[in-house]
Amino acid sequence: MEFIYTWVKNIVCFYIFMAIITHLLPKESYRKYVRFFSGMLLTILVMSPVLSVFGKEDVLMKKISQAGFFQELDNLKLDTRHFEQTQKRAYVQEYEKVIAMDVERIAEGQQLQVLWTDVHLSEEYQVESIGMEVRADGEEGVFVPKVSSQDNSREHPRVLALKQELMEFYRLAEEQIQIAVQGG
Repeated sequence: MEFIYTWVKNIVCFYIFMAIITHLLPKESYRKYVRFFSGMLLTILVMSPVLSVFGKEDVLMKKISQAGFFQELDNLKLDTRHFEQTQKRAYVQEYEKVIAMDVERIAEGQQLQVLWTDVHLSEEYQVESIGMEVRADGEEGVFVPKVSSQDNSREHPRVLALKQELMEFYRLAEEQIQIAVQGG
């Protein structure tokens, strides 16, 4: 009789514990996983006395342990994929910064002052586009940042030469390079 009392007490304590856990979860999306897990545990709690009578409790525990192992393996695979994607995004951003610095160096070789540079790479680390705003060294006037990203490079020979050099070096089409000239 004490065995049944302990068994019922364990089930009631489990229900109370799971109700508390369910209400403390921050997101509704987590609740379905907790309910699934708690359902599995409840099945084990209910079935354990029956299985212990037949001597199959060890088999059930091995199956549960095996299922838990494979679930953890799946979670590890998902975590690894997420980490790889995050790492690849960080690499792309760093390469974009390095290429932007290189583009600025090329522009300075054309005696152009770079106000800003924006480089976009593909997932395969290929340059997709270059956007920048420049001002020719020695131009008079007060610095007023241009809001428009309109490409007006054809009006300035040094800027046109820069655009040609970037097209050749990075193997880009003309429409992939946008150079706005301040005050132009």
